[in-house]
Amino acid sequence: MTAPQPSFQLLGTAAGGGVPQWNCGCRNCAQVRDGVLPPRTQSSAAFTPDGHHWFLIDASPDVSWHMTLLSPPRGRQTPLSGVLLTDAELDHTLGLLQLREGSAWTLYATPGVHAILDDQFPVRRLLGRYAQVTPQVATPGAALHFGNVEVTWVPLDDHTPRYHHGRRPEQAATCALRLRGPTRTLVYAPSLSTLSGPVLDLLREADVLLLDGTFYHPDELPRLGLGGGDAASMGHLPICHTARALAHLPARTKLYTHLNNTNPALDPHSPERAWIREHGLDVADDGWSVAL
Repeated sequence: MTAPQPSFQLLGTAAGGGVPQWNCGCRNCAQVRDGVLPPRTQSSAAFTPDGHHWFLIDASPDVSWHMTLLSPPRGRQTPLSGVLLTDAELDHTLGLLQLREGSAWTLYATPGVHAILDDQFPVRRLLGRYAQVTPQVATPGAALHFGNVEVTWVPLDDHTPRYHHGRRPEQAATCALRLRGPTRTLVYAPSLSTLSGPVLDLLREADVLLLDGTFYHPDELPRLGLGGGDAASMGHLPICHTARALAHLPARTKLYTHLNNTNPALDPHSPERAWIREHGLDVADDGWSVAL
């Protein structure tokens, strides 16, 4: 009998708040409410080494819906074996609290992210009253093995969540994940603030790239009169600055994820989406999957 092939799935492809965002009346949110564009849930992904045990990557507030996309539970037994965090942002960690109904799972994160969650958003202490959550330190640059899938946390920068105060963690607070399976190498980076030499080296060795597409324009929020800072101040590179560089990378699949509700590329018929496609990239949809 042939063993199931490892696979990876995007569960949510929107930035914090999803699309539509509850307090926003921008063009994209209005079009979703009118049924013109499909809704998108908040950023999360998952992979399985064997088709039975699933590992969540980031736990958004939409985690309850996301879990229904994986193997169905049996009684109170769920397919969730663990959660891997790319950072400590609220839209990647609030869903951890909704996993309190689970029986036992492992929380994988870098020392910097564990420190933030222990000190300023004490999610593990809160969960300890409800579920058996085992912390596992993921050392940046060192691989962990999940069956025949090798996962490495690759440091990107020291950007921390807005709620964080005090000294920044000594080790990277924001990472990309590199997943190596039997047939493909995939890089997942929902937050990307630089395309420096080391980052480009990481991206060059991948077959599949799923990268930060939060904003199309560097000043997207101010230009819409929605307040807030520019993309760089929030730790994101805009698509209009990254597509040309990514176009030259050898990966056969290059998709943007983690799109903010204001991003004009959410509309598949927009000139912005056409420009992205001209550079050999595209925008991922909720539920997109690939074998590893």
